[in-house]
Amino acid sequence: MRIGVLLFTILVLGSCRPEEHDPQRPYAHWARRSVLDQRPRMLTLALAPNRYAAYDVEKCGLYKLWQGGVFWDGAAFNDIKTVQPTTWGTPYWEQMPEEKTWHIQGDNNEATLQPQFKGYQIQNNRIRLQYTLAWAEQDILISEEPDWRAQGEDSLVFQRIIRVQGIPKGAKLSYQGFPLKADGETVIEQGFSTIPTPKSPPRQASGNNSQYWLDRSGCNTCHRMEEQTIGPSYQAIANRYGSDTEEFVQLVKKVREGGGGVWGEVPMSPHPQLAEKDIRNMLKYILSLQPKDNAKAKRSPRPQRTVEPKKPGFGASLEAVHPSFNLQAIRPAWFQPRVGAMDFHPDGRLLLTTWDSIGALYALKGVESGDTNQITIERIASGLSEPLGLKVVDEDIFVLQKQELSQLIDEDQDGIIDEYRTICDAFGVRPDFHEYSYGLAYRDGFFYANLGLAMRLMSHEVQLEDRGTAIKIGMDGQYERIATGLRQTNGIGLGPEDEIFVAENQGQWVPACKIIHLQKDRFYGCQYQTGDRYEGEVETPPAVWLPHNEIGNSPGQLIRVEEGTYAGQLLHGEVTHGGIKRVYLEKIKGEYQGVVFRFSQGLEAGINRLVWGPDGALYVGGIGMNGNWGWKGKQFGLQKLVPNGDIPFEMLAVRAQSEGIEVEFTAPLAEGQGEKASDYFIEQWRYEATPRYGGPKLDQQELQIETITVSPDRRRVQLKVPGMKEGFVIYLLLNEELQSDKGAPLWAGEAWYTLNQKP
Repeated sequence: MRIGVLLFTILVLGSCRPEEHDPQRPYAHWARRSVLDQRPRMLTLALAPNRYAAYDVEKCGLYKLWQGGVFWDGAAFNDIKTVQPTTWGTPYWEQMPEEKTWHIQGDNNEATLQPQFKGYQIQNNRIRLQYTLAWAEQDILISEEPDWRAQGEDSLVFQRIIRVQGIPKGAKLSYQGFPLKADGETVIEQGFSTIPTPKSPPRQASGNNSQYWLDRSGCNTCHRMEEQTIGPSYQAIANRYGSDTEEFVQLVKKVREGGGGVWGEVPMSPHPQLAEKDIRNMLKYILSLQPKDNAKAKRSPRPQRTVEPKKPGFGASLEAVHPSFNLQAIRPAWFQPRVGAMDFHPDGRLLLTTWDSIGALYALKGVESGDTNQITIERIASGLSEPLGLKVVDEDIFVLQKQELSQLIDEDQDGIIDEYRTICDAFGVRPDFHEYSYGLAYRDGFFYANLGLAMRLMSHEVQLEDRGTAIKIGMDGQYERIATGLRQTNGIGLGPEDEIFVAENQGQWVPACKIIHLQKDRFYGCQYQTGDRYEGEVETPPAVWLPHNEIGNSPGQLIRVEEGTYAGQLLHGEVTHGGIKRVYLEKIKGEYQGVVFRFSQGLEAGINRLVWGPDGALYVGGIGMNGNWGWKGKQFGLQKLVPNGDIPFEMLAVRAQSEGIEVEFTAPLAEGQGEKASDYFIEQWRYEATPRYGGPKLDQQELQIETITVSPDRRRVQLKVPGMKEGFVIYLLLNEELQSDKGAPLWAGEAWYTLNQKP
């Protein structure tokens, strides 16, 4: 271990300790879970101004004591996507990675024990950490209470109160080299000379200042050094553009104002907050990556949409809220949540977690009123690590953090969470920023969650076995992998027959976003940096493809419509494409497949999470960050959609038939309409999973309609379409002039059906 100026160590094997008092902490959220210093499961405690302690909860041991601070860098903290929090300052004490934490010696044997972290309690500004150790077929229960206290003007003491229960008779247990009293209390005190708080070093996420600003600006959200992702690689940009002064001026303008059309359909987000000087420095660095013998690179054009945008809902995104809902604001202007997860408590409170620097759980009362003056908002927990899943079971609150499933408990019933109990932290994690844990669904006594892949591995590294999988977790903390071959499945929810569906995000080995019916032991195609792990696996196709930038980009949570015209169908939020999409599913030969429609826009941010309220309203939570993950630069939002019964004229369903498709409408077609081939445009294409980021439409072709049959009630139209192929997406665009029998225009006229199999 590395130690600063250690004055003394006192070990008291008994209950003698200084008089207790309720300490003051420098921040309201002084205990935080996160990655720290490239360790994935950490707990950082700001116990005094500029004086910290950090615990490695994977080892269940003290990691570091220091004077200084933490650079809270990372996507959730300050929008720097590729990095994670790090400590800065002067250490008093630091455990090195190879050191043993827990060691036991019995009469005839000894061992280094693997502890289990069980969470922590916070009461009266004091924290108590809890662990268990398995030895000789029994559990040893450990609790630890750490704190700093002053010892005169020039020295201080770090005190740990360790309580132990269940050590077998004759055994001796030690913690980081300190012997512990069996079935009793041990007080460990380490005295240090006070260290002045050092000056904070320059806050740089990389050694090169221009690289640092690429991190800070959000550019690395969409661009990498050599690999094309959402946008072109920096190397490709350098190869394309020379040092021409006019070109450089145009590039500066494009970074500042945004734009598109050069590298594909995805527009570059504007960056009005960046100073022109910083943009110029970043561009100079990017263009310096040109080879000396550079000739401007030519880029093969991507396939473009056959259909040119006509108006909202017909080749272009909708612009308004779906007519069947009235939109209500339910957050005051000061409350700006980046919503990570939402659920309702049986007492009527809306609970939501935030994906931000606080990692909070909020409780909102009075949301059913739709009046922000009657709504109260209370932060009841904080310090959670990027919580993207939340589920209330009976009255118990469960949160999926980045590295664990936790139960949050209000022990003293004062409305504030006192205990953060670990339910499951057995799944594999690295410090990679993109190893998100997405969720949370609950069915038949089990939780279901998705574990995202690491996205910044070195070329020789492979993914941990749990990454890119869906897992099932029991209340006892045991978990199992359900399915593999997933990438970043941000959305999960229950669909028809309470089956579980997930929403996958486009990327490597995922040519477009998709809705997947989650089935045990299935493989869903993504094998990004997995070596030969999935060699020979047969890919299960998605239930629904979400063609990129047409109807999908970053799908979020799925939720089932329980009643009304759309009962049984799924809605899902969209973070980057924006709004809410609607999915109709049918079973063909025992497997789900279906169609996606445009449904609603007009909301204040890209939608990450959805939940039905006890009042029958749909609550929508927004999220975003700089770069290209977000809708129109919006980063937060919380609104309420109240059903009003005003169902618009639109397609209700599209169903596969042996020789075509059937289109069902929400209202009868007007007489004489929908009977001509010119009322419909149909084309098809397929996708193929490859190592590249995303993928083009393949074998794209327009299809001709042979016959049209309108049902007697004029709600259904059967289209006989020769040449439709299994394994293809069938795109349908209606004539925007079609009307209902009451003269209502179409709300939207596009559908994307995934024809995995014909009936």
